[in-house]
Amino acid sequence: MGDPAASISVKILKADGVRMNSDNADVKPAVLAQLRINIGGRGEQAFRTGPAAASTSPEWNQQFFLPVKDPQTSQLECTLWDDSDANAKNHSNFLGEVILNLAKLVPYKGQYIEQVFDVKQGKTIKTDKPASGKLKMGLQLDSPPVPGALNQQAAPSTTKQQDPAPP
Repeated sequence: MGDPAASISVKILKADGVRMNSDNADVKPAVLAQLRINIGGRGEQAFRTGPAAASTSPEWNQQFFLPVKDPQTSQLECTLWDDSDANAKNHSNFLGEVILNLAKLVPYKGQYIEQVFDVKQGKTIKTDKPASGKLKMGLQLDSPPVPGALNQQAAPSTTKQQDPAPP
């Protein structure tokens, strides 16, 4: 497979207006974000935030460093999941996704960029309820890779950390 050509620092900051997973207005989703670098439809190792406090506007402030084999052909895939749904079936806890072609970051290599992205319905994961909301992330593509880029580095978080169950 070879060594990564670059790495990307991804800071998952917050989301706003994430859809409710339950029809009960009192049950707010405990949202977690999952990150993966995708090359040609094949996803690499996934990294996950801890679930944020139950809210439709969760905050994480967690940072991850992911290896990137080829920024020109890779995508950053960030999916949102409701960790409070203990009885999730057929991805019913899927809340939406943001997919970013990393080639768009190549001209900004070495620069930290914060951007707000629309959360969209999944292309491969379909649910009955449409996705909604915005996800704010900080991104920095670096080449050569940052030493230790294969390891997850979480920044201090305002939320209680738990080991989330796989979505």
